[in-house]
Amino acid sequence: MLQKERLALILSTLEEKKALSLKEVIELTQSSRDTARRDIVKLAENNLIERTYGGISLPRSFKRLDDYLKRSEEGAHVKQQLAAAASRLIEEEDVVFLDVSTTIRFIPTYLRPFSQLFSVTNSIDIADQLLRNPSGTARMLGGNLDAEKRCVLGTRPLAELEDYNFDLAFLSVVGIDEAGVHYAYEDDIDMKKKIRQQTRRLVLVADQSKLGRSHHFNVFSLEEIDSLVTNGKLPETLSRKLAEAHVDVIYTKEASHD
Repeated sequence: MLQKERLALILSTLEEKKALSLKEVIELTQSSRDTARRDIVKLAENNLIERTYGGISLPRSFKRLDDYLKRSEEGAHVKQQLAAAASRLIEEEDVVFLDVSTTIRFIPTYLRPFSQLFSVTNSIDIADQLLRNPSGTARMLGGNLDAEKRCVLGTRPLAELEDYNFDLAFLSVVGIDEAGVHYAYEDDIDMKKKIRQQTRRLVLVADQSKLGRSHHFNVFSLEEIDSLVTNGKLPETLSRKLAEAHVDVIYTKEASHD
């Protein structure tokens, strides 16, 4: 078996099993220990695998992509309903920001055929959807690519945000309760707060599982948000607090909120 054939066989098997021991590589390719080691070195040099104690595994970036795709697929129908409801807030000549989110990435699919809409995002996948569903002008912020979140991060996108005054900004949440809006990661805080500073109307998109839920970091008070798009019935206390904060709650057509 030629080396390129062995390498292809190792990679295809690794995609299925996620990890292989050296012994398994030897048996798979029917080669000697030295040959198997040379194949592993070749794959590692090209960043196609990661070497582990006693074997190999998929690179972490592959796993992160798999995790992201799994999150994208989970509850896709609900995500599409939320995105459709959110998209109806967008009007011709608006300047909008679409934050990285497996729900918000569906918004471009539902945009009307605007000619003067200006959309900005920090998400690789949303940028791709804006290209596939053209409506006005689309722009992606620059910065360091994050393999897990599939977006750009760092000081550069924060600085670039200062160039915009958004009519609408769409953000997802990890949780929202009477205490405020919650996120899981500390490095989200500066980005979310900067988006809030640069937008006239902040729109949160949250499925039913996020309602009444808290998490590590409380980033916004309820008074800082303008609209909430959801598909679920609000907990009584949260509903009252949102009303007191004059937050416009928008339900999907399929939602039951009586």
